[in-house]
Amino acid sequence: MAKGAFFSVRSKKRWSGRKKMSRLKLFVFAALMMTLLIIVGVSRHLGQAAVPVMTGAADSRSIVFLPQDRQTMFLNILWQVIPGFEQPVSGRNVNNNTNDEGGAGLYAAGLFDPRDPRRILSAQIPYLGNIDYAVQPLLSQSSSDIIDEGDERKIIIPSRITNGSGEGKVVIYHTHTTESFVPTSGQKFTENLDLTVAKLGHELAAILRKTYGIPVVHNKEIHDIPRSTSYEKALPTVKKLLKENYGTKILIDLHRDGVDKKISTAQINGQSMGRILFVVGSRHANWQENYEKAMFLHNVLEEMAPGISRGVRERPLVYNQHVHPGALLIEVGGHENSLEETQRVLPLLARAIALLYNTN
Repeated sequence: MAKGAFFSVRSKKRWSGRKKMSRLKLFVFAALMMTLLIIVGVSRHLGQAAVPVMTGAADSRSIVFLPQDRQTMFLNILWQVIPGFEQPVSGRNVNNNTNDEGGAGLYAAGLFDPRDPRRILSAQIPYLGNIDYAVQPLLSQSSSDIIDEGDERKIIIPSRITNGSGEGKVVIYHTHTTESFVPTSGQKFTENLDLTVAKLGHELAAILRKTYGIPVVHNKEIHDIPRSTSYEKALPTVKKLLKENYGTKILIDLHRDGVDKKISTAQINGQSMGRILFVVGSRHANWQENYEKAMFLHNVLEEMAPGISRGVRERPLVYNQHVHPGALLIEVGGHENSLEETQRVLPLLARAIALLYNTN
């Protein structure tokens, strides 16, 4: 029994050893074949083995030796691995393989740079390659820009914007038409409209028409005598203006604030200017549309002259802004500013309004 068991175990060990040897030979053979394929592939790209590549039409064949530089080898690998990343036929030369001596072809010209992610994406996503990637800045700075020194601000001089379609209007009116400027008029309110916010509305409308070609309607009707019912008295005027000016895009209620001068004033290029505040009433369903437009103007003003805007203030009131999605309440300066200080900021405000007007 012991002897039989010995030979039985011995024969199994021999059979197992033969089986392992067969597997080992198979693995070595496969490894050799894979190594050979890799060597042939690399030699084709490096050209060190002088492996020719047959190219050309069916009726004629020519021998092309692939370039030997590593850069072109890298590009060739990319062209084979990434669909759509191949070099166009115009970038090849049958005799020399590339258009220039360095073997880089259009890659050297920067047209097919594999380091550019947009090039790879355009190869994978149809029609993406036709997109123009030119950056469109919010505001352009010309050679005539004024640069402040020290702690002073910078103003970007506006360029002319024309209204291509001619459709739509800007309507300017005043709920508090008699608001005036104490250093100029000697009082907070006056019926002499040449000393009040009505004067600012007149000049703002003139800038928008002359500089930007925007059709503007300016209403100077007095609504704030008495002040307690000014918004109620202004509402019929607003509705009438919107009815008479179909297609109005921006509706501006122009005011001045009643805060201290240190809050309502900014120093720009060594000159005092009235700062601008936007007020949005949120006690109606579509107030967010008004808020978005006010934020747009605030951001544009801050781009042109940082600090000139006091921001956007939301209040749980209506301010008659429920009648139009482009209704804006704009405070220019305060009662302690002079009329001249508030007039200086109007070109900047007009520029911002023109950008909003021409923006969908």
